[in-house]
Amino acid sequence: MNKKNTIVIAGAGIVGLVTAVLLGQSKVTKDSQIHIIESDDPKKYQSDCGVSLRVSAISVGSINILEKIAVWDKIISERAYRYSDMKVWDADDEVDGMSTIKFESDDFGISELGFIIENPLIQSQLTQLIDSLDISSHYGKRVTSLKSNKEKNKIVIGFANNQEIEADLLIGADGANSITRKLQGIEIKEHHYEQTALVTHVKCKKHHHDTAWQRFLPEGPIGLLPLGENRASIVWSITPEQAKLNSLLRKDELGVLLTEATDYVLGDLEVISETGLFPLKYHHAKQYVTKNFALIGDAAHCIHPMAGQGINLGIADAFTLVKNIERSILNGEYIGDISSLRPYERQRKGANWLMLDFVDLLNKLFSSRLELVRVFRELGMRLFNKSRLIKHHAVKIALGVNI
Repeated sequence: MNKKNTIVIAGAGIVGLVTAVLLGQSKVTKDSQIHIIESDDPKKYQSDCGVSLRVSAISVGSINILEKIAVWDKIISERAYRYSDMKVWDADDEVDGMSTIKFESDDFGISELGFIIENPLIQSQLTQLIDSLDISSHYGKRVTSLKSNKEKNKIVIGFANNQEIEADLLIGADGANSITRKLQGIEIKEHHYEQTALVTHVKCKKHHHDTAWQRFLPEGPIGLLPLGENRASIVWSITPEQAKLNSLLRKDELGVLLTEATDYVLGDLEVISETGLFPLKYHHAKQYVTKNFALIGDAAHCIHPMAGQGINLGIADAFTLVKNIERSILNGEYIGDISSLRPYERQRKGANWLMLDFVDLLNKLFSSRLELVRVFRELGMRLFNKSRLIKHHAVKIALGVNI
């Protein structure tokens, strides 16, 4: 049977895989031919190995979407780390000071704020699900060209081996350095933070009590994300020079430095994994859609990791785009037309812009050493903590749910 539409997803990261599963499970797109393309090999996950260095904070809103596609239970049955509370404090104050911002799931009538999950675990479970669906996976293929076939009203995707695929819609989910975005000539607003994220895992002297901790230091925030009893993932945003020097320290030396940077909130910290360095930048695509093309996830936007929102924004993109595709098909519209894709762009671009710029502003405010800014910062944190209405609104946006 001839398929009515061909949809190609470039990128088999978490966001691209979620998009493929949503499309593959949709009754509306059952007559569509779906391809997912990835230049690397499939990500493998072994539960008997140590916890992967790359983890993500999966919010309640994203969990709801993963539950809809019947993959969430499989993920948490393997390995997942719940966090019910969060504490955010300034280096100029104490962890339980008046300006410390506290989020407790009980205050919002939910069981947790989210889970810390290993990226390879999520990708592995999604890949297994895709294998059971009518989706063609192409690994080890690199997109090298894009051109428009106006006669057929399609986009032609070229690969390094000179093969081509014609598609009604190409979805660019190929990460921050998106090749598809560049080939489509979509410009981005960007700036590089003078920060690199140093990531490692530590054993803690004190129990984290299912709490995510974040302390704002002048050079950047340092976060402690729970990884089971007395273990945590560290994400420390510091200058590239400091990050490089710290990564060369012996584990015991780095442990002492991390203990001091976190103000002993979980006692002495012992480094128990390798250390990774990830340069940080802000970018936002000036447009999300063109003819036969849509951007999602990091290909469309990159956010500072302090709020743990990157993957959640991407999953929300995927869900919204697929709903938009379904609506277009039901209305008899062509899924590759810009007019059909614009509603997705309108829904997600504004929401993403607000989150990106808010987090960007926070990073600048907390990195400032001006006394006036420090006073304003402390006052703002105290007011935020006392306002139940503002706090509820912030959590609602961050978690992607109505509470």
